[in-house]
Amino acid sequence: MDTSGTASTEKVKIAQAGVGSHGRTIRNAVAKARNLQLVACYDVNQEESQKVAEEFQCRAARSFEDLIADPQVEGVLLITPNHLHFSQVMAAFSQGKHVFVEKPISTTVDEGVKMVDGARELGLTLEVGHNTRRRRPVRKAKTLLEEGRLGTLVGVESNVSYNAGLTTTYPKWKVERDKCPLLPMTQLGIHYVDAFHYLVGLITKVQCFARHAAMEGDVLDSTAALFQFESGVLGTMSSHYVTPAVFEIRISGTEGVVTMFDQSLRLEIDKGGKQSRERFDYSDEGLESFILEVEEFGDCIRTGQKPETDGKVGLQALAVVEAMTNSVETGRVVQVSRY
Repeated sequence: MDTSGTASTEKVKIAQAGVGSHGRTIRNAVAKARNLQLVACYDVNQEESQKVAEEFQCRAARSFEDLIADPQVEGVLLITPNHLHFSQVMAAFSQGKHVFVEKPISTTVDEGVKMVDGARELGLTLEVGHNTRRRRPVRKAKTLLEEGRLGTLVGVESNVSYNAGLTTTYPKWKVERDKCPLLPMTQLGIHYVDAFHYLVGLITKVQCFARHAAMEGDVLDSTAALFQFESGVLGTMSSHYVTPAVFEIRISGTEGVVTMFDQSLRLEIDKGGKQSRERFDYSDEGLESFILEVEEFGDCIRTGQKPETDGKVGLQALAVVEAMTNSVETGRVVQVSRY
């Protein structure tokens, strides 16, 4: 029987665990993806799960185990708490399922290594949900850097913050240090760590400071880090869980500065006494970065190719945050392991 072309055109049948909160963003991206079909879903909130099942005309699984045992499911999207990632990924692998797991890949580097090894040994796709590098401002900055518009790279400054810690709706596992070490960097800063790896290169050394500022309890909700890239370039990052939203990266060179915001980018050039300024508006970006990452997951399942943000990429970002955590605990500069 001739089946040529069938595999490349048939939508990939996927399941999603965790459909509330950020899971809503991902399921909306799935709805717009060209190559995915949601055939099953599961959430600890069964009412939410049933609503999604009705919306997508798919099956509401009775449990996570029921979800991954479904023979029609080819890949699983895990939009679940950090401390569940390891056990859920390995369980999905045991059922022969490809996995997209939301960042961070896991809570510890040791667990992440086992996840990466498991995917490789079984020949399964493991993609980590680092969407920030796919954002239009970041992609544009990459192009400007590759064109040499900034001259010699000098330094990076950034602030990624949000006031979720001042609400009453955040899940309580986020303030448990064994489940979510160094809260702001684990939940927010890691987005920019991966973007820095994409834009500038690997971070090799970090020193980090943290304190309790405003949340209930004694959780470390305010952080600041100094780091050095493999190239020698220096960088800084502030990340707080108790301030109004700030999303800003500034990369400075000898001839220019590029500043990325949430929905725009500003390029300032000062070369040979000639100055110029350009601004790029990306306010219509919408869900694009999320759609791109889930579509890539489907493509990799079909083709066997490696996703841009594969397990090793996710592991390397987590290694930086783990080094930051170690630095806070020891008061020392910490070398980042390379994977």
